[in-house]
Amino acid sequence: MIAVPLALAAITVAGVGWLYLLRDMGALGAGPRVPDALPLQRLAHGDAQPLLRLVAAWLPAGALAGWLLRALTPVVRAALACACVLAFLLVAGAALDALTANEPVTRHLAAQPGRAATWIAAALVAIGSLTPGAPRRRRAASPDTHADARPLGMGRAAAP
Repeated sequence: MIAVPLALAAITVAGVGWLYLLRDMGALGAGPRVPDALPLQRLAHGDAQPLLRLVAAWLPAGALAGWLLRALTPVVRAALACACVLAFLLVAGAALDALTANEPVTRHLAAQPGRAATWIAAALVAIGSLTPGAPRRRRAASPDTHADARPLGMGRAAAP
């Protein structure tokens, strides 16, 4: 059962990585800027990112989470993906803030829930996780069904 949180942690890292890639490419710069979207960029004043960029990074991450959790009901799938990504982003944000300020992580935990970018990312993952998963396998044919079955009236002629 430890595989699910580890996979969701990897999906969170992928979402952040995709956001950095989009920023470096200068892609999807439309929409209002969301502060604290990239905590490591705070000192360079590059932490705020356009909303469209967040959508493009976090919705696919959510879709991947939804595929991973496809055996669960949509509500449970969205809640679990949202909660895990939110927790990872809160802890990572505190750790990154502590790193940039050269202070203990505990001093930065309380500030994390006030960051809109964290909540937006978690909400987008939840929304993305609601995309339809892989199609379900078709039921196996019943044992009395034959591949060479013919329509009624097309079988052998009745014996006289």
